[in-house]
Amino acid sequence: MTVINPVTTEPLVSVIIPVFNTETYLRESIDSALNQTLREVEVLIVDDGSTDGSLEIAEEFAGKHSNVHVFNQQRKRQGAARNLALEYARGRYVSFLDSDDTLPADSLKRMVNAAEQYGSDMVCGIQQSFSHWRTWVGVPVHQREFNRLIERTTIHEMPTLIQDISACNRLIRRETLEMHSIRFPEGTAGEDLDFMARMYLNCEAITILPEVVYNYRGRDDSRTSRISSQFFEDRVSVTEGLSEAFTYHQAQAIYQRLLRSEVRKLVGNRFLKVIRQSPYDEQLQIFRIVGRLVTRLTSEDMRSEEDYSLREQVRIIMLSGHEYDALIAYENAPRNPRYLALLESEAVKAQLLDPMMRMQFQGLARFEKVQQIQNSRVFLVASRLSLAAAKVLRLASRVKGLPMLKYFAVAPFAKLAGTLQPNEDIWLMDERVASSAEDNGYFFFKYLREIHPKLPVFYVLNRNSPHWNIVAPLGNVVPQYSWKHAWLLWRATVMLSTDSFRGMNYPAEAFPRLRRKTLNVFLQHGVAGNKTMTYTKANYPYFSQVIASNGFEKSFFSEHYGFTPDQVKLTGIARLDALPSCRGTERSRKILVAPTWRRWLRGQDQINASRYYYAWNSFITSSRLAKLLDQYDMELYFRPHFNMMHFIEEFDKSSPRVHVIRDLDQPLHHLIREADLLITDYSSVMYDFFYQEKPVLGYMFDRYEWEAQPPGPPHLDYERDLALELVTTEESLLEQLQQCLENGCEMAKDKRERLTKLFTYRDGRNCERIYQSVIEDFSQAHTNGKRIAGKAHQ
Repeated sequence: MTVINPVTTEPLVSVIIPVFNTETYLRESIDSALNQTLREVEVLIVDDGSTDGSLEIAEEFAGKHSNVHVFNQQRKRQGAARNLALEYARGRYVSFLDSDDTLPADSLKRMVNAAEQYGSDMVCGIQQSFSHWRTWVGVPVHQREFNRLIERTTIHEMPTLIQDISACNRLIRRETLEMHSIRFPEGTAGEDLDFMARMYLNCEAITILPEVVYNYRGRDDSRTSRISSQFFEDRVSVTEGLSEAFTYHQAQAIYQRLLRSEVRKLVGNRFLKVIRQSPYDEQLQIFRIVGRLVTRLTSEDMRSEEDYSLREQVRIIMLSGHEYDALIAYENAPRNPRYLALLESEAVKAQLLDPMMRMQFQGLARFEKVQQIQNSRVFLVASRLSLAAAKVLRLASRVKGLPMLKYFAVAPFAKLAGTLQPNEDIWLMDERVASSAEDNGYFFFKYLREIHPKLPVFYVLNRNSPHWNIVAPLGNVVPQYSWKHAWLLWRATVMLSTDSFRGMNYPAEAFPRLRRKTLNVFLQHGVAGNKTMTYTKANYPYFSQVIASNGFEKSFFSEHYGFTPDQVKLTGIARLDALPSCRGTERSRKILVAPTWRRWLRGQDQINASRYYYAWNSFITSSRLAKLLDQYDMELYFRPHFNMMHFIEEFDKSSPRVHVIRDLDQPLHHLIREADLLITDYSSVMYDFFYQEKPVLGYMFDRYEWEAQPPGPPHLDYERDLALELVTTEESLLEQLQQCLENGCEMAKDKRERLTKLFTYRDGRNCERIYQSVIEDFSQAHTNGKRIAGKAHQ
């Protein structure tokens, strides 16, 4: 049934929504189009033969809203559905919305205003992905280049636009569509690619908005997540068919960029699914299809570090030489050299030299020597010996004096002591790979030493740590890699760490089989959620317990990171017990600035050239900041993350009220307790301020870049879930800072209301709960577990 409501007012924008079996999300999608701040909107819904309740939902909206029109067709796919709606569209502009996605409330108004102001044929904005867990920006060109307003440009002036081929995150002038007779190809999975490429080539004015204009729902069950040879055929055929159009517009260089972009998408994350899920004959078919595009690349294109990771370069080079069996062997076991024997082409071997040397064979003198080894068993043995030797050498370089020898030397004595003293269960713990004593490890150790002094718990710390003298008075502090450390490691039954345990259980890092059967408690650095972490069950199968602070975290670890619900202990983190759960009336007149680190910044040159350094150094040297500090009689303390302190000398200051903390001897928790407010980016220190009901300003100037870095985007929505004021520019940061100072550094009421979700407990008993959870699990795993509790309370 087709429902076309009578014309009322002339719409400015026609929002086109193709629908196929999305009844779960459709209402939210249509509502987002109808609830725009721009009122002159018509919504054209085309049902493509849905077999669920989607059509009924669409007709329900049409019955209530005169500006909603419904069409239906029998499964002709998305391109045909959009084309049908375009024939009936009356708006000056057209916007496409997929039926499981949404539009921000003011996105159409912002895009229309820009189009009218700059005479744009098309306005593009940022596409933000979202799921049950998180939001992130996944389109590379949005992460890198959609960070400023570009009033008028073209595909020739901004060729990187060709990497963004979604038809949805934009507004298109309908007159331009009709003038050049642009429509979607039908019956293909490459409809957006063809449509957008032709739009780019024919637009004389494209405007870029540095704002989120589209919310893309990440779905595991979506069409693009499934693998079929037809999908690859559609994308490759459309890409091949565009060659003539780019030649006509004298844009061959842009077409070559399009080729690189499409090859990257086809040999990216989806490619491994081909190896793991498709039958062999279909794998070969897909390889041949993708190979048609690969053969259009130059050898320089194939090794482009800008476009491809090393692993993608290997895939492309093997596809170009039809080395399919070697490719499959490589994907199934990239560290097993058996695929080398399957390589037939000398040209492919030569091309693989560079990426393989850098990725797989570092430390071997010449790749050609590897090719001469015909006996794969010999090579396999040599490779394993080489890897083992490399681990030993890395360990030796990291640990002076080869403490591994101490570990094995004390083994018989430790075992004998275990026989003579079977009732003694040792607890061993550390923090930040045994380098510090200022976080959850230190505070839990302090609790144990004060409340349970007879518990045999020992803190492992590097003897050169600036925090040695802080924790040493508590007793039972053991120098890392000492004879006593080795002795205790053999005796330990419980291990606790804020990291991967490699600072304590060092033999297991070189030889995983040496990992002892202990109860391993992951205390965490802070509160998870601000970023995706690598602490998954797959990466750390030996974690017995994970300590969490709130329901968000428990869900992350138990539903996303692979731990069982019983392994995730909702106790609260230890360091928060040292803080008051609400602030007093006194003010210290101190501001703490504590940005976290950027794992992709390595070395002095990268730091100096980074946006990170520019943003933070510009802020602390700002003349306006200096005036605010004088006006409100405040002192500012700039203290970056532990891993960035090596570069602290690079930061300047322009005011005597700005203090750049260069001394690692000063633990951060004193400032956390004293400061009236915090300025940070993504650091979990913000939770310490939330806990005390102190205001936090989140300066997220590189938010899209942060979210795009591996291992992935955060699991929280910063604006919705956190109790902070989020800003992205220095000007807005200074504005918020001034408002906060004028308000006496009080946390806003709406932010305080979020604290119950961020903290399950605010009673100062987190350490007690952690202790009880360890005792309970240990008691279940060991028949002598109750002895620990009994001895600790003696």
